[in-house]
Amino acid sequence: MRIDGLSEIASGFGGMLIDQFGVIHDGQKLYPGTLRVLSELRKMGIPVAVMTNSGKRAEANRRRLVKMGVPRECFVDAVSSGEVAFSSLTVRKAFLIGKDGEDYGFDAIEFVSDPAEAEVILILGSNVPKTSLDEYRRLLSGLKLPAICCNPDRLMLTPQGLMPAPGAIAALYEEMGGHVTWIGKPYPGIYREAARLIGNPERILCIGDSAEHDVAGGRAAGFSTLLVLQGVSAGQDPAALSPQPDFLMECFQW
Repeated sequence: MRIDGLSEIASGFGGMLIDQFGVIHDGQKLYPGTLRVLSELRKMGIPVAVMTNSGKRAEANRRRLVKMGVPRECFVDAVSSGEVAFSSLTVRKAFLIGKDGEDYGFDAIEFVSDPAEAEVILILGSNVPKTSLDEYRRLLSGLKLPAICCNPDRLMLTPQGLMPAPGAIAALYEEMGGHVTWIGKPYPGIYREAARLIGNPERILCIGDSAEHDVAGGRAAGFSTLLVLQGVSAGQDPAALSPQPDFLMECFQW
């Protein structure tokens, strides 16, 4: 069902799980309709959890949203794949795949430069385009360590356009014979945590810009789904989306 704005269906839901990158903002600035949507949902008393396939922990994502101009009272909390992964880790030493200079907040983990000293590979971010996928292939070649991918996204929004995200690096490692545990959308753990944060209402709507992650994950969790044709879905043919969402909207607006 195509809709023009969220106001057409919002009253039918007791809570919303809204994707961060590609729906609320583009990585640099908020989309034009974001503040109106979040303000109206707050007026209606509909709780919102912001979901993100970010390797960073929840606090870093809360700070990002507020810094970009989202009032803290407009969302119950942020739930990140990095936070879900961190809460389940039992290892002490890890080999990090991430973006240069980023602090992922995994303070209890010692990141080692030699994979031979590590218990696991933590794929938290992507250094593309500075580091190419071919360079990642050479880096990961011959490793037998288990890997945990804390951001399953295959593509990410950058000032240079769409680039390979951590999920693409993890998929490459799997193709090379490595074992990868995937945490984040579309896998169930992050949906259970997000639903808990908003009080597990009877009817939940998942809003995202990726059919592969947001629609597939929301549907698997038993929730309704709304795909916004911006972010990674900008310019795509709605008929070619798979899986198909319950609702479709051109942009994130009220």
